[in-house]
Amino acid sequence: MTLIHGVDYSVVDPDNKWKILRSQSRFALWALLISTGVVMQGFDIVAGGQLAALPEFREKFGVLKSDGTYLIPAHYLSAWNSIAPATEIIATFIFAPLLERFGRKWGILAASIISVAGVLLQQLAPDWRMHLAGRGVNGIAIGMMFTISPLWIGETCRPELRGFFLCFFNTSIVFGQFAIVIVSQGSSHISGKWQWWLPVVAMYIFPLILTISWPFFPESPYWLIRRGRVGDAKKALRRIYGFNDTEYYDIEVRRIEEEIRLTNDLHGNVDNTPPKRILGINVQAETECFNKLNRKRTFTAIFAASAQQMIGATFVIGYATYFLELIGVKDYFGASIALYVVMLVASTAAFPLTEIFGRRFLIVGPQFVLCLMLLIMGILGCIPDTKRASWGIVGMLYVWALIYQLSIGATGFVLASEIATMRLRAATQGFITITNSVWGLIMQFTVPYMINPDAGDLGGKVGFIFLATGLIAGFSGWWLFPETKGLSFEKMDELYVMNVPPRKFKETVARSDGLETVLTDIKTSKCDEGGFKQGN
Repeated sequence: MTLIHGVDYSVVDPDNKWKILRSQSRFALWALLISTGVVMQGFDIVAGGQLAALPEFREKFGVLKSDGTYLIPAHYLSAWNSIAPATEIIATFIFAPLLERFGRKWGILAASIISVAGVLLQQLAPDWRMHLAGRGVNGIAIGMMFTISPLWIGETCRPELRGFFLCFFNTSIVFGQFAIVIVSQGSSHISGKWQWWLPVVAMYIFPLILTISWPFFPESPYWLIRRGRVGDAKKALRRIYGFNDTEYYDIEVRRIEEEIRLTNDLHGNVDNTPPKRILGINVQAETECFNKLNRKRTFTAIFAASAQQMIGATFVIGYATYFLELIGVKDYFGASIALYVVMLVASTAAFPLTEIFGRRFLIVGPQFVLCLMLLIMGILGCIPDTKRASWGIVGMLYVWALIYQLSIGATGFVLASEIATMRLRAATQGFITITNSVWGLIMQFTVPYMINPDAGDLGGKVGFIFLATGLIAGFSGWWLFPETKGLSFEKMDELYVMNVPPRKFKETVARSDGLETVLTDIKTSKCDEGGFKQGN
């Protein structure tokens, strides 16, 4: 046994995760870099509500009311906020199958170029329709990065730290949301078109960072090994980790090769089977996601991400500033900034908590607590004294945001990104993006009609609507979501092949580990006994 940085990397041991973390600074930088594209999504999610709260933007794209003020009509908001999820769906249908053919790296450059075009259209838009087109084009880039980022991190990092690094995904989204709130707050004091131009122009930063760093970004070693390019995989691993010990790269290649072999043993090797094509695109992996062996895992991954939307994420996160203004909070920008600070801190705290408490523990119970917060919010929306009720609703928004980011906000993406078998990770991540975008499309289209004064004008009563969908998410999560903390991909494969109910994964693994320990002790005892007798 050779120790590298005090760790035996030839064994996947969750007890070593904090030792391993100390030597992962270079990998963490690559993970942060590829998460830059996801920061862009956080920007885009909140952009509609933030821009709608800026007077210059309302005057440019809104309609004049009888009292001399400008209002963005509900159907404008719905169109702006739903076009990006719609184009994300289209882009992912085309793009996800190509990841298996061309790899992960090329998509980063393509997404960056498309994003620049989308932001430019938004900036120079003469009317609301051109602004709509720009958001749609940028949605294509967002859909691509939403698929690539967790895929690359999940299949490249050490299994012991999979949950820790996959938390980058959600924190990047929250950071993007926080950043655009700060930018919008700063620009709100500017007169003229730069009041709304500044938040839009700030979106150039993300494709610029990705484009400059693209030549140096390493391809996924897992994808390279599946393609038989072991030498290139070792070069990629060296760039990712920067260790001087060459034995580490041999160990990592053997680990990945073993994962591929075990996956093929359990699910069959489909690499040499005739491809299934739709419109010329190979969709072999996509169809395999829904066969008897894999469909439960696919639905679990999809639902882990979708549950976030069902429990009210779009409403609380995407429309916080605009909603606070509508319910009469005077310093609505300041209140929303404080809200996003709470979310950013909570999301960052979820990094270690995901590995300490596990995924199921952090998702299932807190979902029902979030439902309670939505119920209270709905009740407050029924109180005639709107001034006092408004501050009560603000308080509930803060509590909801804190619990959400500590639980399903961060951990939902972790579970969704790790639950698929290795070979189907790219295809499953594509389905996650598509389904999440479908939910986003529904929510972005309907929420403005729920809260806008010229439409539903529900105020806090919108909590009742998300209470209903949130309860569906909570009970479904109790049945579907397994505990995957510390499990290797091979162990997850075995548990699903054995048809173990997901909610019983933890106790099943504990029993099997206990049995293995007993058997090992018996074998050791017999060997010692045999040796003793031989010695006498």
